[in-house]
Amino acid sequence: MSMRKPMHTELTARLVCLLAVGWSAGAAQAAPVISLVESSREVGQPVVVNFSGVTKNSKAWVGVFRKGRKPSRNNAEFWLYVDGTTVGYTGLASGTLSFPESSLSKSEAKKSLASLWNRHKSLLLRERAKEISAKKITLNGNSLRYTQKVFGSAPKTGRSLWISLHGGGSAPASVNDQQWRNQLQLYQPKEGYYVAPRAPTDSWNMWFKPHITPLFDRLIENFVVKHRVNPDKVYVLGYSAGGDGVYQIGPRMADRWAAASMMAGHPNDAKPDNLRNIGFGLFMGGNDSSYNRNGMAKTWKGLLAGLKEKDPGGYDHMVRIYPGLGHWMNLRDAEALPWMAKFTRDPWPDKVIWRQDGVTQSRFYWLGVSKSDHAKGRRIEATVRGQTVNLTAKQTSRVTVRLSDALVDLDRAVTVKYNGKVKFRGNVDRLKSRMSESLAVRADSSSAAYATITVGKDSSVRVNGRLAEERFLKAGKYRAVLFADDSTSELVSSEFEVSPRKPTLNALRNKDGTLTFTFEGNLERAPTVLGPWRKVNSKSPYTLHPVDGIGFFRAVQ
Repeated sequence: MSMRKPMHTELTARLVCLLAVGWSAGAAQAAPVISLVESSREVGQPVVVNFSGVTKNSKAWVGVFRKGRKPSRNNAEFWLYVDGTTVGYTGLASGTLSFPESSLSKSEAKKSLASLWNRHKSLLLRERAKEISAKKITLNGNSLRYTQKVFGSAPKTGRSLWISLHGGGSAPASVNDQQWRNQLQLYQPKEGYYVAPRAPTDSWNMWFKPHITPLFDRLIENFVVKHRVNPDKVYVLGYSAGGDGVYQIGPRMADRWAAASMMAGHPNDAKPDNLRNIGFGLFMGGNDSSYNRNGMAKTWKGLLAGLKEKDPGGYDHMVRIYPGLGHWMNLRDAEALPWMAKFTRDPWPDKVIWRQDGVTQSRFYWLGVSKSDHAKGRRIEATVRGQTVNLTAKQTSRVTVRLSDALVDLDRAVTVKYNGKVKFRGNVDRLKSRMSESLAVRADSSSAAYATITVGKDSSVRVNGRLAEERFLKAGKYRAVLFADDSTSELVSSEFEVSPRKPTLNALRNKDGTLTFTFEGNLERAPTVLGPWRKVNSKSPYTLHPVDGIGFFRAVQ
C-alpha cells in the first residue's frame, strides 16, 4: 500500500463559450477563467475550483456536472453562487469554491452567519423599501395594511414588537375599519413598536386564514431589518375576532412569538399543544356567553393547567376570567402586557411539541417536514439531551432536524433517534450554504441553522441535504462550469476525472491479543497467501480474535 502524493499542478481551463454579459463593449475585461487545483482526484477528495474574470454579478454561479449532461441546477452534482451561498448576495470577480463545501469551525460559522445576515438585511431593505414605506404588504393577492406607534427607549438588544389584532369579522368593511382604528389606541406597552394590522378580508376567520402566516412572517421580518426589532421579543395579542386569531396563530406560529395573549375570543378547533415554549395569556369576561366564549375559556384554563402539570418545564400561562364582565372587559385585560414582556423567545428549546393544524407548516423551531407530510393532526415530539436528539413521530414519514451550536455541540458527534431507533450517529459539518438557505426561508438570524439531518421510517439518512454516498463525486468524468447569471449560459468550463479510490488496509494489535483492521474497499481473507480469497462480510473496523485462527487479509475494490 502506498500513499498518493498530492498534486498541485493547476489545469488551465478550456474555453467553451464566452458571452459579453454584464460589461460594456470595449471595456478592459479579462476573459473568464475556471481552473481546478488538481486535474484528477480519487473518490472521497473534494473538487477545488478557482475562477476569475467574472463581472461582479451576484448571480454568477459554478456547477459541477457529469460529462455529457445538459447543464441545469437540477442536473448539477454540486452548485453554488460565486459567493459560496445558495442565495447569491455578492458578486465576486475571482475566488475559490470547494465541492463539497469546506466545514466551518464554531468561530468561523459565527462570523460567517453575521456576515450573511448583514448582506441579507441589505438585500431585504432594497427589495422591500416600497412596502415598508407604504406600510402595506401584498402577497399572492392578499394585502396587509398596518399602523404603528413606538413606546419607550430602545434597549441595546433591540426593540420589542407588539402585533395587536382588531375585532369585527364577517361585517362591512367600514365596521372592521373602525375596529382597526380602535385597536391602535387599545393598549400601551412600556417599550416597543405597537403595530395594528388591518385584516386582509372581512370574514369571521379573518386572522387565521392560510394567507395570514406568510404575511405575519414578512411583517416581522420587515420590522427586524428596518427598525432593529429583536426577533426574540415579538408578541401577539388580539381582541374578539382578533382573539379568535390568537387562539389559532398563537400555537401555529409559536416559534415566532415570545408570548401571546387572547382577549374575548373563541378557539374554534384550536389546540394548545404547540404553546410549550412561550407564555400564553387568556382573558375573558365571566358573562361573555355568546358562542360559549366564557365556557371555552374555562375549558382552555383546564387544558393549560393539565399540560403544565405533566410538563412543568413548559406551558407558562396566565388565565383571567373576570366575574361580572361581558365582552368588554374595561381594559382590565391590559394586565397581559407587562406579564408578556417578561418572556423572551428561545429559538432552540430542548423540547418541542409540534401538532399540525388545518394550515400546515414546513418548519417549527428546529424541526422541518416536507409537503408530503403536511396533514392536520400529525404530531411530533422532539427532545435534546446532551448530544442526542430524540424524535417521536408516529404518523410522519420523515423529519429534518435543523442544527446549531445553540442546540448541540457540532464539534462532537451527534446522535438522532427516530421512534426509539438510532438513525444517525456521527459528526455534522457546519456549512455556509445551510446558513444562507435558512435565512432565505426566514429572515431570522437567531434561528438560522448551521446544518441539517433528515431521518425517517426508512433507512436513508440525509446530512446537509445529501445521502452519505452523495457527499463526494463518484468515479467518472465531469465538467466544472462557470455561468454568467441565473441562466445556463456558459462562460467557461474545465473537464476533470474522478478515479476509484485505491484500497487501503491497516492493522493494530490490541492489548487483549486481538487484531483490529481498518480498511477502505472490501476486506478479503485466505488461508494462504495464494488463496483462495473470500470476502469478509464486515464493515471497517473489523476485529480478529485469536480463536479465529491464522489467515491472510487484503483490501480490494
